[in-house]
Amino acid sequence: MKIKFTLFVALLFSFALQSQRRNDFPYSDKIPNCDMIKNGTFSRYSQDNRFKVKFSDNKMTEIYGKNTVTIESNIKMLSKCKFKTEIKNIKTKYKMPDSLFYVGKKTEYEVVETGKNYIIYDYRCNEGKNICSEILEKK
Repeated sequence: MKIKFTLFVALLFSFALQSQRRNDFPYSDKIPNCDMIKNGTFSRYSQDNRFKVKFSDNKMTEIYGKNTVTIESNIKMLSKCKFKTEIKNIKTKYKMPDSLFYVGKKTEYEVVETGKNYIIYDYRCNEGKNICSEILEKK
């Protein structure tokens, strides 16, 4: 009886370990093309939200809304698909809470999937408690 239970638990955990997200889209690259983050512009649009990211010369510029908030960061590559940013400048039309974005804040990103016209990267959010993903189209 103990052997059957042990085998059942081992089988159950083997399925749980395979749940890491990769290749969500049918035309994704088998190996992410992380060169896309060296230079390029990517965006996400919805009815009430606009977000754009520009990569250029080891810099990352995030633009929220219609230039409502612009965040300029330096990029340090940690590996081919991992990079760390440090916020150097914030331009905003509105007063923002200090805890959301601040000069000197560092964030680590990992490109997990790419395709011909899109990029997906993960990063820690909500004070490092969660992992968030951005799915952005290349412009």
